[in-house]
Amino acid sequence: MTSRDRILARIRAAVATPSPAPAPPPPGALFAPIPETDLLARFEREFAALRGTLHRAAGWEEARRLVAGAARGRVALGPGDEVASATRGLALDAVGDVADADLGITGCDALVAATGSIVLTARSGGGRALSVLPPAHLVIARREQLVPHLADAFSVLRARHAPAWPTLMTVITGPSRTADIEKVLVLGAHGPRELFLILVD
Repeated sequence: MTSRDRILARIRAAVATPSPAPAPPPPGALFAPIPETDLLARFEREFAALRGTLHRAAGWEEARRLVAGAARGRVALGPGDEVASATRGLALDAVGDVADADLGITGCDALVAATGSIVLTARSGGGRALSVLPPAHLVIARREQLVPHLADAFSVLRARHAPAWPTLMTVITGPSRTADIEKVLVLGAHGPRELFLILVD
């Protein structure tokens, strides 16, 4: 018997023995629940750990003041009621070409407390480029968009968009970063270097 025959014989013997079925997942939720009263505190902690900058606004007038203070250079605006409400009446240097913008302002679909993430789609984000090309990204969100976990965010997306799904769904967890080269963290490698969020109560 050749070496090849011996190897093939071992393979045949191995595949002839059925593998044990994997154990079923444990009952209940995979992640610890986050109480409704802790959602905002958890999101703030996770978002800050990711080097995101969070501003809270008591209403749309305060949100407009915060946008006016954060807006610098040329600004590209996304669609949606939140962006319109937060920029109404402001003298922004708005541009039509996203590639020329220093700051992109978008809405979002949900905020994930467990990870400090922002979930948006091509519809809430104004296409595929607005949240990626400008060196800074400002998100306008409402307090009620906070959900505990990513699974809850997908439920929001399903309720809002199915079956006509947007062409893009993305989860933004902090400014763009990489540590591919010698494990040195570099911000802004594949997207915005700065991520801002104005959360309107």
